[in-house]
Amino acid sequence: MPSPIDWREAGLGMGEAVPEDRRVTGANWRTWPFNRWAFQHTRQLVPSVQLAGADTPAPLAERPTDLSALRFTGENGETIGWETYVASTYTDAMIVLHRGAVIHETYRNGMTAATPHHLFSITKSIVGLVAEMLIADGEIAADLATEDAVPELATSAFAGTTLRQLLDMTDGIAFDEDYANLASDVHRYSASYWTPEVARGGTLPMLATLNRREAVPGTAFRYRTPIADAAAWVLRRATGRSLADLVTERVWKPAGCGDAAHFLLDTGGHEIAGSGLNATARDLARLARFLMAGAPAAKTLIDGGDRALFAAGAANMRPDHSYRSFWWVNHAPPAALMAMGVYGQRLHIEPENDLAIIRVASTPLPSNITSDPLHGRAFAALRAHL
Repeated sequence: MPSPIDWREAGLGMGEAVPEDRRVTGANWRTWPFNRWAFQHTRQLVPSVQLAGADTPAPLAERPTDLSALRFTGENGETIGWETYVASTYTDAMIVLHRGAVIHETYRNGMTAATPHHLFSITKSIVGLVAEMLIADGEIAADLATEDAVPELATSAFAGTTLRQLLDMTDGIAFDEDYANLASDVHRYSASYWTPEVARGGTLPMLATLNRREAVPGTAFRYRTPIADAAAWVLRRATGRSLADLVTERVWKPAGCGDAAHFLLDTGGHEIAGSGLNATARDLARLARFLMAGAPAAKTLIDGGDRALFAAGAANMRPDHSYRSFWWVNHAPPAALMAMGVYGQRLHIEPENDLAIIRVASTPLPSNITSDPLHGRAFAALRAHL
């Protein structure tokens, strides 16, 4: 793996004044090293809409804590400390929130406390939280049929699925999400996000083309990005509200999130539910605090989903886990609620320890699976230290 770089020192950026081998474009912005700049500047690359929040961001108490004594095993079996861990994992920002106070906060690679960062699939978890709140309030039924809410999907494999199955990714629709395979479904599908010359009209017409099913709805878990987009269409149609408005009203304002934030828009002009939210690390800390303080639907999330379906469908990818409304749930003590996105995005919440770890990054490769063990050891050392 290449060594981490700072986009400022590397001279990365947009425009004719930037040398071609350093220039970020619509074609390369999700690849190394161009993502080091791009994930902090997505509004310059993709159409977007502002996400409204609290008029004044909720204050975050601070209680700086020295973490330099932490020691744990690195990726190659060596003993490392917290700083080496943070620096070597391509971190752009990290916050540790403990008992309501920020005890550690660091920014790298040109990022600041005010910089919105692309969150990728953490977006899904925010959408899932909105859905659970709407279900809890009786504004939408968990068993709402997808095709009843979105008739455009009635002739696709989404026919016969429910909102609950979409939220828990037990809908059974076939889709190849292998990022390493450039011919996989995910790369063709993502053109509806940010490649208008290839896929006009956004996610809805692309979802309507998904016609294969690999399992009976409700019988197997498998993680696939388009399912979050389908769930968002159900929420839009059932409430008559835009996704940005729903997030603002249900999550962002109640949590006190008020920094600059935005949703990227697909090629049809709609918020990208599978991967489009950009927000500051501090607003993610406010969201974590909101959930740990007993936000509506928080208990539903931490209770988790069907563990047997997860174990069968995840091929032991994450033992002792389940999946609920686009959140990963670790049931091994201490129970943890996790939102994760490719290229190193993590929101890790341990309610019983009143502990949250917020991390945004720009790693060379999309997948987080290989780095899971290192993050687990780092978080365990942190937990023991506190």
